[in-house]
Amino acid sequence: MNWRDVPPPHHSTPLGRRGFLGAVGATTGASLIGTLDAAPASAAVRAAAERPVRTRSGLVTGVPAALDGVTVYKGIRYAASTAGQNRWRAPRPAPSWTGIRKADTWGAACPQPVTGIDAGKVPPLSEDCLNLNVWTPEADAKARRPVLVWIYGGRNSAMWASQPVYDGAALAAKGVVVVTFNHRVGAFGGLVHPELSAETGHGGSGNWGVLDTVAALRWIRRNIAAFGGDPERVTLAGWSHGSSFVNILMISKLARGLFHRGLLAAGVQYTKDPALGHVAGGYDSLAAAEANGSAFAAYMGASSLADLRALSADEIVSKVYAPGAPSTGTDFGNVLDGYVLPTTYTDAMESGTEYDIPVLTGNNRDENGASPTLAMTVAQFREYAATTFGDRAAGFLKLYPATADAEAAAQYNNYARDEERVSTFLWGTQFRDTAGNRSPLYNYWWTHAPPGTDTTNAIEPADGAGAYHGAEKYYLFGNLYGTDRPWTAEDYAIADTTSSYVARFAATGNPNGPALPPWPAMRATKPLAMELGDAFATLPAADSDAKFAFLKAYLLSQPTEY
Repeated sequence: MNWRDVPPPHHSTPLGRRGFLGAVGATTGASLIGTLDAAPASAAVRAAAERPVRTRSGLVTGVPAALDGVTVYKGIRYAASTAGQNRWRAPRPAPSWTGIRKADTWGAACPQPVTGIDAGKVPPLSEDCLNLNVWTPEADAKARRPVLVWIYGGRNSAMWASQPVYDGAALAAKGVVVVTFNHRVGAFGGLVHPELSAETGHGGSGNWGVLDTVAALRWIRRNIAAFGGDPERVTLAGWSHGSSFVNILMISKLARGLFHRGLLAAGVQYTKDPALGHVAGGYDSLAAAEANGSAFAAYMGASSLADLRALSADEIVSKVYAPGAPSTGTDFGNVLDGYVLPTTYTDAMESGTEYDIPVLTGNNRDENGASPTLAMTVAQFREYAATTFGDRAAGFLKLYPATADAEAAAQYNNYARDEERVSTFLWGTQFRDTAGNRSPLYNYWWTHAPPGTDTTNAIEPADGAGAYHGAEKYYLFGNLYGTDRPWTAEDYAIADTTSSYVARFAATGNPNGPALPPWPAMRATKPLAMELGDAFATLPAADSDAKFAFLKAYLLSQPTEY
């Protein structure tokens, strides 16, 4: 039993502690479904939404958002269509317009398969999809409020910026200007091909979704002040694959100065952690990605780049995600292209080129193999120990002993959770000590399981078990009102505290604030994490000093691959 045989991952005043329960009353999230486009706005908010905002491309007006006091501007184009000859090219500037555009409709999502979501909740799919949404409490250039830019995650399916889980009204009500945007995904966002590498002029290709992110950040730099945002206080935030974009842009030179803090939810692993090969934060070499792109072209029956660009988007989506499609040629992710991602994660740390900005990052209790529904026999557990740890296996089994199958599953979960925290902590020591950065780092461990299941998105595990990969998204945004789960008063309280941390971090680079449980910055001499969710307090990076020492030694001994 090797790592790939482990159950797959279930894959992170304006700044005070605003009473979120007061904002929504005692209403449950379920009864507020559908209100994201029809909030009961005051006359003042309606008037503010109808006041034109001048962008570099033209004038726009917004509409009242889900919470009174907030205006949302939907579907503003930040770059041109990526169809035709613009497919698999860096984004081009958005066209300008005359007159006033009413930004009252969510923009098209980028081409992708969509399953598990009611058709009425799915936006149009189009290659003219590079658009963004802005939530603001005050569209006034003098306001200078902190800005949070969110990058969605997922598995190249059911990914778009207007999903209710990413509604920014609650954070905007706490004084943050929130931006979500659509970027290319799947083959459209990740294709690497020798002809493309020759065409770009920098010797590599791929990472198109990251380039879309850079284009969105440039648009924000030029335009966000008109919406009340401060272009000098931009937090780039993302979940899962989205957090990998944040990580890449903390290394890349392409977005320097365009953001000033990083929030990586389900974000990072130590650069020697074998798990990096199986999570969103990993990447392929340019040679491997080009080989995959050549296999993709052959699978699509295309003999040239021109043939690939002549294919319809629907044909690409249907064939790439067809049952039985080959794994080689239909898998697209990040790539070490030497341009967008100019160097490895480890080299960036060791050379001190990692962007020195405040970082908030963490992982979840029930992801990357751990799950409350895990089934494992003692034999499988021991085989895993032998395969993974080799001559360290006896020491591992002494720390995590199991003599019955139920114990084996429990001990595997204990180990996976410990290693996740240790890996994140070691990444933090790389960021602070190896890279020589002075900015603070705040690491969390999410422990709360959302109740029920969510039918408004298809990016959670089917069983909805535990504090799974992505469970914290609802609470980071504080927008429980936008989903149909059976939220409780406890959930609203957790969301209030968690989103207040986010608002404070966006404003100051430090999540701490009045009436919030203290969250200490990470220190290399104290292996701790901040528990968020079922409690708000520090906890050790592993359940015992002996386990921490064992896992640290194991991870440090691994070969450097990323």
